[in-house]
Amino acid sequence: MEQIGERIRVERENRGWKQEQLARKAGIGRSTLSNIENGGQDTTTEVFFALAKALKLSPIWLYTGSGPREQAVPEGEAYITADSLEDLAERMLARGADEIGQLMALIVKKQAERK
Repeated sequence: MEQIGERIRVERENRGWKQEQLARKAGIGRSTLSNIENGGQDTTTEVFFALAKALKLSPIWLYTGSGPREQAVPEGEAYITADSLEDLAERMLARGADEIGQLMALIVKKQAERK
C-alpha cells in the first residue's frame, strides 16, 4: 500500500520538481521533505497541509490515497489548522463573520444529512 511520503514523492516527480522546489513552496527544509518522502519522519499537521497546498492536492487524498485528488482550497486561500476546538474558534473568528456563517450553515446541513 502506498504511503503518504510515497504519494508526495510521486506527485512531486510528476510535476518535474526537485525536492528543493517543493520544500521551498511548502516552506520546509529539503532534508525534512526527503525524510518524509522516504518514510523516515512523520509530518506535523502544519507541514502536511503546507505540502498538500503546494501540490494543489486534497489533503484527504494525500493522506488516504482515495477520494478526489484536486485541491480543496481555492488558490490564495489558507487551510485552517488547529490544536484544539478553542484554537479553531480563535482562528475562525479571525477569518470574519461571513466565513463563520458559512461554516455554521455547513455544519447544520451535514448534521441534518446524518439523521
